[in-house]
Amino acid sequence: MMSGESSGNKEQNDTKTTGLRFRGSSRLFNKRFTNTSRFVVSSKVWMNTIPTRDCDVLVTFPSNTSDQTLLWLLSRLRTRTPELSVHVRHHSNTGVFGYYLTATYENLLKAAEDLEIQKPLKLQYGGGNKEFIFDDQECFEGIEESSTFLTSQERQNIVQHMLNNLRAVEGEQLGKIRFLEGQAIAPVLLSKNIVSQVLPLHNNETLKSLQCSWVKAFFSKQPLDAICDYFGVKLALYFAYLGHYTVALTIPAFLGVVIWVFSGLDQTTDDMIFVGFALFNALWATLYLEHWKRRSSVLAYKWGTLDKEDDLLKEPRPLFKGDLQRSPVTGRLEPYYPNWKRNLFRYFITTPIICTCLGLVFLSMLAIFELQEWVNGKIAQGEYPAFLRFIPKILLAVSIGIQDDIYKRIATWLNDLENYRLDETYENHLVIKLVLFQFVNSFLSLFYIGFYLRDMDRLKEQLATLLITRQVIGNIKEALVPYIFYKLKIYKIGYDMTATMSPDTLDKQMKEMTSCRRKNSRSNSSSEDKCSESNSSVTDTSIEHTPPKDKDSDCEDEIDVKQSGPQLTQAEVESAMKKYEDTFEDFMEMFIQFGYVVLFSSAFPLAALCALLNNIIEIRSDAFKLCMNFQRPFGERVSSIGIWEDLLGIMGVIAIGVNCCLIGISGLVPRMVPQLSTTEVLVFIVILEHVILAVKLLIAYAIPDVPYWVATEKARWEFQRREALKRLAAQTTSPPPLQNKNAPNLIKNKSNDPNTNNHVSNSEGSSLGGSTPTSPITPTSKSVIVPSPTNPATSKLATSSGASGTSKMAPHGTVVTAAKTHEGSPLRPNSLSKNGSSVSPPRVTMGVPPKPPPRTSLVSTSPK
Repeated sequence: MMSGESSGNKEQNDTKTTGLRFRGSSRLFNKRFTNTSRFVVSSKVWMNTIPTRDCDVLVTFPSNTSDQTLLWLLSRLRTRTPELSVHVRHHSNTGVFGYYLTATYENLLKAAEDLEIQKPLKLQYGGGNKEFIFDDQECFEGIEESSTFLTSQERQNIVQHMLNNLRAVEGEQLGKIRFLEGQAIAPVLLSKNIVSQVLPLHNNETLKSLQCSWVKAFFSKQPLDAICDYFGVKLALYFAYLGHYTVALTIPAFLGVVIWVFSGLDQTTDDMIFVGFALFNALWATLYLEHWKRRSSVLAYKWGTLDKEDDLLKEPRPLFKGDLQRSPVTGRLEPYYPNWKRNLFRYFITTPIICTCLGLVFLSMLAIFELQEWVNGKIAQGEYPAFLRFIPKILLAVSIGIQDDIYKRIATWLNDLENYRLDETYENHLVIKLVLFQFVNSFLSLFYIGFYLRDMDRLKEQLATLLITRQVIGNIKEALVPYIFYKLKIYKIGYDMTATMSPDTLDKQMKEMTSCRRKNSRSNSSSEDKCSESNSSVTDTSIEHTPPKDKDSDCEDEIDVKQSGPQLTQAEVESAMKKYEDTFEDFMEMFIQFGYVVLFSSAFPLAALCALLNNIIEIRSDAFKLCMNFQRPFGERVSSIGIWEDLLGIMGVIAIGVNCCLIGISGLVPRMVPQLSTTEVLVFIVILEHVILAVKLLIAYAIPDVPYWVATEKARWEFQRREALKRLAAQTTSPPPLQNKNAPNLIKNKSNDPNTNNHVSNSEGSSLGGSTPTSPITPTSKSVIVPSPTNPATSKLATSSGASGTSKMAPHGTVVTAAKTHEGSPLRPNSLSKNGSSVSPPRVTMGVPPKPPPRTSLVSTSPK
């Protein structure tokens, strides 16, 4: 009986134990399944993001930003930049606030004139590209199409320009930050980390098109025009240069392979090949650079940036500091910083710091060379395996990269303190500092081995190690690492979003996301928007801001919060991406690689082949990081690759000297001509170097930078505009001579220069406003054709641009001629003749903000 009961209890206990184990296993499985579901949902959150509508530029703030700071900036944006439409939203998933900035089509067109954006004129007004002028907008092709006349990149540049025109008044401050009168507020807040970032948003349709035609089309030609329209001229010129350089590398790469195959036959053949390839490298660098200059001019002309604006007409960069003075050119208040202060800082602060950094680079290189000698000795004694001799070489390549990053921060800090007026000047001096360090850091070891140790075999090994290691590390650092960090950041945001979801909700989300993705793959773009909006799961908080009574008061306004369901928006995803700083890193990589090819490739003929293979991958990896990893950069209009052309030319000159020296120290001249003494060999090398240098300069002088057909095309468009002006003037009905008191109203002179003579003439040439008759159009005047009201077809712009003046249409059938001032500035402020094109000076006067408009609510919930 007892045994039966005990056996029954035992079975009961076993059953309970089994049940507990089953339930425990079930809980563990459910927990693991839930975690797996969270990972799956979080990994797919970014794939169906909600497109952000009605936003060109996004401004984000740190998560700990106070409401007072947000309202302080918002009130000033609303009152001082009324042309901007500002929507404020809270990203609940990342805990940050964002200002969504855009503008109406009319306001965009008004600001487009300040940025001198070139647009095509209609054929009846001469055709060709011309700086856009708002008052004459009907003369431009496609002005009626508000969705296509301005590209998304141009819209974003205009909105950024409006944002940077938010200027501080005298005595204004935010917390501990004191603003100078007329200083741009947004860039200062960005530099002080009050504003986290200012970024333009991607256009999803155009981006997908670029991904297909550029990133994935590995062996296809780059769509440079599409790149220019989307990313701007500066980035398009970089990729044009990269493609041109890659094609040019095919010649030295082919010769290098041939030399590598046939080397080692006999000493005489090797010596001849060495000399021939060294001289070829020097001449190839010259021809390649001259051909690129012509190609660059063609692209700049095609994209409307060939003519450069005078530096004195450019606005100072936003972070330029100085005492406010009135500009002698524009008459506006601008910061002024004396050159002697800048030079004093450069000579006594910048130069010693840079020399110290270069000394540290030299010492670290010597330490690694000593390590190399020690490792080689151990290997020779049989204590270490042979492959360890590559460790010091790899260590040198890695140390070069680390020192580059450290020095870049130091150089940027020094450049900020030197306080340059223009962005271009600031960038050029920063490039010079960094190129100097990079040149020493990258080539010092090669010069040491080649000219001090005179070990050609070791030079070959060192060059191959540096070239290959830097290329591999560069591609990983530029494309792979940012992509991994971006994905991890998005996964973390998605994982945090799913933390409060129940298992049933997670399962439902997985099914919905899967079905939505399948549906989107079969539907068009409109159905994609509906699907993403119907399954929206991002928390979207909007702030409705009621304008305060006092335009600049720091009062606290009420905040109305509207919640809608959980998913990421496009703005949240792109704000988590890494910012693309500039083309500097990309150009620097190509500059150092170019140096490896032209300086020492005679010692390692396969250097050009390694560079060619790397660049084929580099083109697509750079395209991948721009289209997939990084935030969209603001487009920039440049006429060329700038100072990099000069640096490449200097590298070509150095290449001549280096290759001639390699010929001299390699001993091949005495082997080829044994009767020469050491002095005669030295004289022969110097003469050879001078001859090659003279040939290089002769080639550079003989080949014009701008092709003849480009100059002809510019002149042809100029002639057509002049002819169009004459035809419009001939069609104009001339009114009788003006005898009434309203005649002076026809003068369109806004200049305050008392030394300027203004003449208003009718179509017959009789003087109405001066003592001397003037012709309707003269080479030294700016004529405004005023068509008759009875002929509205002639009331549009017909611009005759030249080096001397610009002719424009004005109302009431009269020719208004305004002579130029002694400074070369025209009397009409919205059209300036410059190198055959009209230039519009900026409208904003620093330190004098515009009058506030009537109060209107600019903050509302922006549609998804």
